[in-house]
Amino acid sequence: MNKIYKATLLAALGLSGVLSAQAATYNGDLLVGFTTQSGNDLIYDLGSTASLLSGQTWNLTALLTGYNLNAVNWGLIGDANLSGIHTAWSSTEGVTPGSIPSTAAWGKIDTAVKSIYQNFGAAGAGQSLSIDSADDNSWNHQTVSPSLTTQYANVYGNPNVVGLTSASLFSAVGDGSTPSLLGTFSLNSSSVLTYSATPAPEPGTFALIGGGAALLLVFRNKFRRPNSQS
Repeated sequence: MNKIYKATLLAALGLSGVLSAQAATYNGDLLVGFTTQSGNDLIYDLGSTASLLSGQTWNLTALLTGYNLNAVNWGLIGDANLSGIHTAWSSTEGVTPGSIPSTAAWGKIDTAVKSIYQNFGAAGAGQSLSIDSADDNSWNHQTVSPSLTTQYANVYGNPNVVGLTSASLFSAVGDGSTPSLLGTFSLNSSSVLTYSATPAPEPGTFALIGGGAALLLVFRNKFRRPNSQS
């Protein structure tokens, strides 16, 4: 009897270990997801946002076979606590997303992303996940048609664009500040995703702006009418 009990216990522990191994711990990477709202969704780990290079491409042909790219919903999400700075990344059709008012609000985004990522078998850039679009942690249910208050679109917004187009990637900090544009991702008919970083202004641009403002101030003062004397 004791042998049977021990065998059952060991088997249970072994199964628990397998299940634990299948659940990856979210590492702050940027995720791109695709759904046609039926069949399976694809979620792909693009790696760290900090490692993105302008002109970088990802060929997802093998993973997106069978998807109608003209009608697919797709977008990007991610978040990380960077030395106490609670940051989240999300895509839009070009409109600046809402600010994240507090660390608590950022925490809700983090919870939703982690719920998606736990379905990965392993963490890291290049990992992918195929999941039934009816699952609570599918891309469809988290971002397009959420039914739970804890799902991504209900705690921050729908990050998706539709079809062969571009999605603007924004970075937001959980302190209420306005999100900033990092760049754009474009999807083409060959299932290739391309990142283009938003160019930073050249140092000379700031000098020109500053010089122009100073010149405007000089002319304003020069041609300002003197106050009439009573």
